[in-house]
Amino acid sequence: MERSERSIGKGTEMTGRKEATLTSGVIVGDPEICHSCGICELVCSLAHHGACSPYQSRIRIVRDPLAGEFKQVTCQQCSHPECYYSCPIEAIDFESETGARMIDAEHCIGCGVCAKACPFNHQGLILKLNTETNTYVKCDLCTSVGTPPQCVAACPWGALTYLSPAGRVI
Repeated sequence: MERSERSIGKGTEMTGRKEATLTSGVIVGDPEICHSCGICELVCSLAHHGACSPYQSRIRIVRDPLAGEFKQVTCQQCSHPECYYSCPIEAIDFESETGARMIDAEHCIGCGVCAKACPFNHQGLILKLNTETNTYVKCDLCTSVGTPPQCVAACPWGALTYLSPAGRVI
């Protein structure tokens, strides 16, 4: 596809996107097993940001203590990712091994178009603004830190499962 460029903010807007054909792995949560301990949130934020902060985590536990319900919320690594198609400067791309949809912080201008485009981000828990860098972050299946998903490995209850691209049915 032919592309044209124009300068915007600290990046360059690219017009025309390649088709997303790469299937990705995904983290699947089981709310029946989840105890809402928050270890997944702490481990995620520690791996990515060096601090135990649920706010900085790329996986969130949505808690309804009155109903006794807990649900894990993270990027669904969509087969047709609206965040990818909507990014005006192509700061979102795919990691080749896991297929994770990744935001390149070096190119992200913090415009928030990706966050608005995501159909699952209505509470702002999946694509979030990192206020320290003014860039958006989302689950990248820990590919940016070079490990398998840390939240899955750390969950003491086994409430999180990583499905590889080969094991995922879309």
